[in-house]
Formats: sequence, C-alpha cells, structure tokens
Amino acid sequence: MFKAEKSRLVILILTIITSLITVFSIIFEYLFPKFIEYKYQIKTENPASIGIIGGADGPTSIFISGTKSGNVLTIICGLVSAAGIIYLLFTKKKRIQK
Repeated sequence: MFKAEKSRLVILILTIITSLITVFSIIFEYLFPKFIEYKYQIKTENPASIGIIGGADGPTSIFISGTKSGNVLTIICGLVSAAGIIYLLFTKKKRIQK
C-alpha cells in the first residue's frame, strides 16, 4: 500500500510540473505575441533576421536566423499532464470504492 501511495504522489508532482510548463509555454508562445501585436502594432508572425558581416578586404559572412518551433514541448507536456490527470482520477475512484 505504501508503494502505491508513493507512486501516486510522484505522479501528482510530475502532473503539476508538466501542467505548469504547458500553461507557461502557451502564454509565451501564443498569448504574449498576440498582446505585443495588439499593444504596439508590431507584426510577430514570422520574426527573423539577416545579418551580413564583411568588408572589402575580407570574407563575408551571412547569418540567417528564424524562429524555433516550441509547439512540440507544449504538445508533449500537455499530453503528459492529461495522462497524469486521468491516472489520478481513476486511482481516486478505486480508493473511494475500497
């Protein structure tokens, strides 16, 4: 019985952590850019930059940067959170029935 309670506590803690990561990821990936667009009228759809470093007497370097996809982290943490919540609900029902 003690082992089951310990594993349930670990799953509860991991579910809380992944839920917080999911919420903060959604805020910073989706809601914060929309707020910046609304507040400052700046397009944040495809932020990227191109930098050219060079001169007449040396080689020229071109740096191109873009956005990285943070959607994978949000999806994974969201699925882990959902699985943890479902597990915790089913184990709670079992405990109540006993």
